Amino acid sequence: MRDQLKNLTEDDYWVYGITEPDFDHAVELVREMIDARSEQYKVQEAKVRLENPEAADDILDDVAYYRYTDNQYLWQFALWRLQGLIEAVIAHQLVKTGNSKKLFGLKSKLEALDKFGYSIKQQEIEELLLWANLRNAVSPLCQTSCRA
Repeated sequence: MRDQLKNLTEDDYWVYGITEPDFDHAVELVREMIDARSEQYKVQEAKVRLENPEAADDILDDVAYYRYTDNQYLWQFALWRLQGLIEAVIAHQLVKTGNSKKLFGLKSKLEALDKFGYSIKQQEIEELLLWANLRNAVSPLCQTSCRA
């Protein structure tokens, strides 16, 4: 890791902190990228079908498959980003523990909310943990190392 990144904290990096539009922006960014990729595919598909009509389906099968899997990676990014935003709001706006204690994982942050007097319905906690579990399930590297 570069020396200038080793000690980077939220205080050094964030200008405005987390804002409500950050949540919509993460989803909209992914939608825009997928829409743009779909338009690119339509152009490529038309070209392949025109130039090689007999083999077009075989050629496009692989292209469509990789477009689909790449789109799933983009949605994984959105899930990671949204959970990161939720955790940042909890850890840096609602539950300020300072540098004395870091809260690791969504579950510990949700428990800290309760300790700091915030009320959150059990159903909401369960739903947030379900989203964290989904994020972990679709993230191959996370299957053994991430915890909600």
